[in-house]
Amino acid sequence: MLANKLNYGDTIGVVGVSNSISNRKERLNQFYQAEQFLIDKGFKVKRGKYILEDYYGSAGTKEQKAEDFMNMFMDKEVKAIICLEGGQTCNTFIDLLDYNVIKQNPKILMGYSDVTVLLQTIYKMTGLVTFHGYCFCGFGTEEAEERFKEFENVLINKQLYRFYKENKKVIRSGKAEGDLIGTNLGCMMYLIGTKYLPDMQDKILFIESLRSSPNECQRRFAHLKQCGIFDKVKGIVVGYNYDLQKNGDIYPQMEDILLEYTKEYDYPIIKCNDFGHEITNCILPIGCNTVIDNEKVMITGEFLK
Repeated sequence: MLANKLNYGDTIGVVGVSNSISNRKERLNQFYQAEQFLIDKGFKVKRGKYILEDYYGSAGTKEQKAEDFMNMFMDKEVKAIICLEGGQTCNTFIDLLDYNVIKQNPKILMGYSDVTVLLQTIYKMTGLVTFHGYCFCGFGTEEAEERFKEFENVLINKQLYRFYKENKKVIRSGKAEGDLIGTNLGCMMYLIGTKYLPDMQDKILFIESLRSSPNECQRRFAHLKQCGIFDKVKGIVVGYNYDLQKNGDIYPQMEDILLEYTKEYDYPIIKCNDFGHEITNCILPIGCNTVIDNEKVMITGEFLK
């Protein structure tokens, strides 16, 4: 299921689904700057009622987050929803959502990090293609113009130019095709054992991490293997992993450990730095058909109307 593309003049809704920013001065300033930045670019911005709430560090109670989120989907004026911020609590309210209402009101939904819990859940429960990209506060930083260029290319012009342009490194060669799923590896683990994890059969798995270590990679990959996920996927794309890459290659990298933990499989593994934390992300459509052809990773399916 596809949402309509965004147009200049449309209303963008912003909701808090994970961490609160109300007691973080720098992030709060970025929120106000992002709001003005998008207005100056020609959009209207509508805030969720509880956008600046703080409940034990979360952007409101689970009931407040669910109320704001559902209101944005039911609001006919809102054409896209950008989640405020990442964090740790996106999974706390997914059991309170009305997925039939969301299915009846498809629209662009974007975020990254912890928000990928929500992106994967919505895709699983409704079939709606969602977007790994930026959180709202990301448009209030020095990189706002660069990020907006990607935003414009993908969500307005329906072009994935930057993702295709970036170089890819072949970790294990091969060809594969399937729907894109991911991206934050640690957050995806919250969904394992729940009804909200997408069916991983024949998927192309995209993975990245903010905080990681070689031991953390081993733990996570062992878990994925024990859950049968490595038996199901058809290919894996490894993004930018901040803790492992920020100081160069002093640590074994995620792709090195992944290659060891999947040595009995023959599906392709590609490394790229197009998506992840502390970089300017490519926007990726979760649930969209994707092809790996050795060093090329091509998103071939339609992702917006």
